[in-house]
Formats: sequence, structure tokens, C-alpha cells
Amino acid sequence: MNPAGTRPPETYFSRKLVWGFRRYVRRFIHRNFNAVRVANLDALTPPISGPLICFVNHPGWWDPMAAVLLTDSFFPSRRFYAPMDAAALKLYPILERLGFFPLDRNSPAGLKTFLRYCQTILQDPATALWVTPTGRFTDIREAAPFMGGLGHLATCAPGITLIPVAIEYLFWNERYPEILIEFGPLLRSDDLPSEKAARLQWLEKHLADTQASLALKAISRNPDAFTTLVAGRSGIGGLYDGLRRMVSFFTGATFQGRHQLDKTIAAERNAAEQEGKQAP
Repeated sequence: MNPAGTRPPETYFSRKLVWGFRRYVRRFIHRNFNAVRVANLDALTPPISGPLICFVNHPGWWDPMAAVLLTDSFFPSRRFYAPMDAAALKLYPILERLGFFPLDRNSPAGLKTFLRYCQTILQDPATALWVTPTGRFTDIREAAPFMGGLGHLATCAPGITLIPVAIEYLFWNERYPEILIEFGPLLRSDDLPSEKAARLQWLEKHLADTQASLALKAISRNPDAFTTLVAGRSGIGGLYDGLRRMVSFFTGATFQGRHQLDKTIAAERNAAEQEGKQAP
């Protein structure tokens, strides 16, 4: 970790590295998921000024990639930061240049270092800090209690905006899984309860409410409740889809790999087909 508590100054190389990593994340998600779907984008309508903390439930090991994708999509001008297990980060030190920093939950000294680092980066108004305050993997239907760190970070700098973000990975009708995401309401640090325990409970409730809302949408299996951010891979593949493609070719029909084509993907496909027909 940089002794000053921040990433090294940006250079041409570091900007290219970040750009390349974000492209890699998009390709990875496109190849391994059917779609990324986001609910309640209206929550992001008010302009966000000052440092940003996104606090997320922790359903799986894909969470850092989801956080990078969301930062790239909705907060592209912000510098991404997220804690990562210290032992794992030692194996991939280049990730520190991408905004990941070590967290040792097993020692008081490691937690103190984590808090000091976060306090430093939150002095930068262009920060986007992603944290999982439960400190462990949790199911979306489990409103797990937070560790104490977020209650402290929420007021360690003036003008912080906090957003509860719920994430779920699940299978609907396709071979590849969905990533479902819902943003909760924007919370301002100036509006938080002054007492730390009450502040932590207040933040817990907002994330629990966001998780509950996303869980209901996941159960409904209705893609129209979301905006499709990324349309990834679909279909069964292999010989079965190969034969279907052949039939589509000889009959002049458009090959449809998905079992269910949601409105967003259908609209994008129709627009592309119309543009192709109008081209000289």
C-alpha cells in the first residue's frame, strides 16, 4: 500500500491499465453471464458531489467485478477503490494500481490501517469507495448485521454520499446466470444520526430494504422490472444451437438464441436490423 494512503499518481500507463481492466471486466461478464440488469436507476438522478461510498451485500466472489462495471457505467469520472483480502492481494500486486487495497480482518492493526486508508481516500471528492459492511458472504434474503467500520467512515469527511446497493446472481431461463442489481436511495452524511450505533442501524435498514426489494424482483423473473446494462451470452450452444442456426439461415428467419428475449434486448436488436436495412 502506498504510505500516503492513496494510489500512485496517475500516469499514461496507469490510465491505460485502468481502461484495459475495465474492458476486461466487461468482456468477462459478457462471456460468463446472460445479462446484467439494474433496477431503480432513478435513484442516481440527483447529481452526486463529494466522495461516494457504495455499501453492498456480499453474495459472491464476483462482487468486485460487478463494482468495477457499475463504476465504469455510472460513475466513470470517479476513482474506484475497494478493499481486498490482504493475502490475496499479495498474489496480484498490480491490482493496487487499479484501486484495490489490502484488508486484514483478522487483526486489530489491520482494521485500523483499513480505516485510516479509507479516511484518506475519502478526502478526495472524486472517490468511489465500494465496501461490503457485513464482512462475510450473505444471501440476499439475509439482512446481516454490519461490522462497525461503515458507521465510522460515513462521517469521516464532509459531504459524503452513501448508496445501498443490492446484488444477486441467479439463473432464470438461460444457460448462463443473471446479475441483478438494485440501487437504494442516496443518503447524505449530513442527514445520518449523530450517534454511531443508531447510524449503523439506519444504514443496515436501508441496505436490508434494498435487498428485500431486489429479492421480490428476482422471484418475479420479470426482466421488464430492470434496465439491461449488458446483454451477455445465451442459448444452449453446441450441436443443438448449430442446427437451429442452420435452419434459421435456410428459412431466412432471425436466429434467436435466448429462450426469452426481454424488451430492452429486443429493441436494441430491432434497431440494429433497421439500421442495416437502411444502409446503402
